[in-house]
Amino acid sequence: MAQFLPFRGLRYSPQIELSNTICPPYDVIKGAARDELLARDPHNIVAVELAARYGEAASDEQYQTCARTLQKWISEGILQRDDSAFYIYEQEFALPQSGEIRKRRGVIGALTLEEFGAGVQPHEHTMSGPKADRLNLLRVLRANTSPIFGLVADEDGWIDGLIRDVVLTPAKAQATDAEGITHRLWVLCDDEMVNGLEAAFDNESVLIADGHHRYETALNYFKETGHQNGGENGVMMMCVSMQDEGLVVLPTHRIVKALSDAEAAALPAKLGEFFNVEPFSGDANALLAALGQVDKSQNALGLHLRGQSYLLRLQSGENVQSARDGSKSEAYNALDVAVLSDLILDKQLGIDAAKVAAGAHISYTIDAGEAMRQVETGEAGAAFLLRETPVEQVKKVADAGDKMPQKSTYFYPKLATGLVLRPLD
Repeated sequence: MAQFLPFRGLRYSPQIELSNTICPPYDVIKGAARDELLARDPHNIVAVELAARYGEAASDEQYQTCARTLQKWISEGILQRDDSAFYIYEQEFALPQSGEIRKRRGVIGALTLEEFGAGVQPHEHTMSGPKADRLNLLRVLRANTSPIFGLVADEDGWIDGLIRDVVLTPAKAQATDAEGITHRLWVLCDDEMVNGLEAAFDNESVLIADGHHRYETALNYFKETGHQNGGENGVMMMCVSMQDEGLVVLPTHRIVKALSDAEAAALPAKLGEFFNVEPFSGDANALLAALGQVDKSQNALGLHLRGQSYLLRLQSGENVQSARDGSKSEAYNALDVAVLSDLILDKQLGIDAAKVAAGAHISYTIDAGEAMRQVETGEAGAAFLLRETPVEQVKKVADAGDKMPQKSTYFYPKLATGLVLRPLD
């Protein structure tokens, strides 16, 4: 079983305005966002985290620039080293639809690396491009810049209870990002608490919620170096108890980028092979509300084509069962996103798993209105709206040894980068 250990983190000096120096995860910093973050503060961690604009191939020199920047900030005291510690991380945020205020909390530590299995479980497939970029950056930085997001069962609630006690004290650092999300960090050095957390995690398996690419990258780098006793044998991770009341999973809607008018016109009839296809009138919120009314035991999806929406309910006939992937578990086949991937994208549109992984055919968004807008403006051919996947269902799929299709879940909000870094040396 993997160990979860304290580490000597690097954090920004108290003299630095942290709200201006944190950034979102690398894979959501699109377009000119990198430049905008650096314009806010030249010490923004994005200068270290992202060698080039996301999606552009970085040169060796750009990666080296990241490494030189990190070392310069350390030598200038902009980033300062802590004693060995765990870190309690809290995010206070509003839910996107309702505006309800939630707080999600977890523990940041170093998880020892091992192959995926009973101790560390993935829950979705990954794409090759981001892993190559993350490995190139890790080689030159020799530091984990952003925490992977993990979940632990914490069935007795001990970890959740300890966190609740810690957050009653003043936070060591606090920042508010551009989306209005408040990030707070506590540095936990107390020997008794540190030892208690280490012991609490001894029998916990970790389910990766977000950061599969970074975990696989860290594991590959560990194998590449062969340093069994160095910092390479672990990776920075925030572990959140599944008992945490602030745990929110949003659905990630699918946008089919290219679909001819003829293909779009024929699609509702083709879907009738597997689904009850009901025309629907209303905006994105109305369609999501209608989806939410469908019994959870029945697979259902929303579809938007230009000028018309549909509610899709999976039929229960033998033709449906025979079309399902027999190599997958019952837990996997119960997923709405698996139904979409296998019975619609693959069988009806010819977009198989390899094409999805290549990234040219499908894009993703948590904003259902934006998905429908792209279809109406002709930027995309079709939008499929999904319900959220409960955390318990995600765990059932992982326990069965299956992986969900990539971008199946969106654990909201994303973890900030720059609150603490983990040097390997």
